[in-house]
Amino acid sequence: MTKETTGTDTAAPIQKKRKVTVVEVAEAAGVSVSAVSRAFNPDASISRPLREKVFKAAASLNYKPNRLARGIKSRSSLVGILMTDFNNPFYLPILSRFTTEIQKRNCHSLLIHVDGDMDIQEAVELVMEYNVDGLIITSASLPQELVDACHSQNTPAVIFGRDSSENSVTVVSCDNVLAGNMAADMLLDAGYTKPAFVAGPIGTSATIDRQRGFISRLMERGCNQWQVVEGGEFSYDAGYDATLRIFQHTEKPDALFYADDIMACGGMDALRYELGLSVPEDIGVVGVDDIRLAKSRSYNLSTIRQPNEQMIQSTIDALFEHIADPHLPPQSITLPCEAVVRGSTQKTRT
Repeated sequence: MTKETTGTDTAAPIQKKRKVTVVEVAEAAGVSVSAVSRAFNPDASISRPLREKVFKAAASLNYKPNRLARGIKSRSSLVGILMTDFNNPFYLPILSRFTTEIQKRNCHSLLIHVDGDMDIQEAVELVMEYNVDGLIITSASLPQELVDACHSQNTPAVIFGRDSSENSVTVVSCDNVLAGNMAADMLLDAGYTKPAFVAGPIGTSATIDRQRGFISRLMERGCNQWQVVEGGEFSYDAGYDATLRIFQHTEKPDALFYADDIMACGGMDALRYELGLSVPEDIGVVGVDDIRLAKSRSYNLSTIRQPNEQMIQSTIDALFEHIADPHLPPQSITLPCEAVVRGSTQKTRT
């Protein structure tokens, strides 16, 4: 017997319900993402009213925590790498080395790129959803909410390339104050007398320390004709634009120390092609990092080289030590940098 069907018998397609995220629960409860994580962790320290507030918001959204993932967290074999400045050429070879070193430890990398299309809460969500065994943070400015979330999840984190007043996280960086000292010595030794510092992102430790080292060494050596101009970010355009601004001032410098190399490349192009100045005859230029472009014939940039190989290895070693023993105290690892003199400065002035 054949069953007849009509249009009224057609079953509606089953739609898969979208998974509610921990970020949405945090927003509904008016708390941080880390507070939601603590509320669902029986061993975490959290007040009863706050836990009940989170549970109420979670129930209203029908949120279900990923308990299975929590149970197998120690075997995820994933290491997160958070980056906020992916366009800076300084970070591309570093990312390659990080992934190689992580693979040598029989683990895999999860790249988390935070830019204008992703806020830090979404980055926290990714870290928590994938239950990474550890996290490397390369952000110029440290997202405190991410650190809180890592602590609440017992996820070890190491900050690469910057210092931090956050003493609960291991940090690995070069000596940025020393970098500023070296840049000042390089310019003064070459005979320049009116240097300026072109800063990177406001409030970042690298910018602050490089500026502090630069200005303090200038003053130690009796140089009082110096300036500071804000660049705003570590980018070619920022260096280009800041250079044009500083030469609109009445007091014009005869040397420029940029907070990093890609800013210096932008600055050198502004000097040569917009302002008609010759480097190093009219003005000396120094950067920081020693990126590949710095070595090119186009720029031949004097710079302060960061010990990237040692910094990467120290970061990987520290992270896996913390993964193996979560009770290890945090460390502050500071490595020396190196002055590299090239054609954008000169030994003697004529």
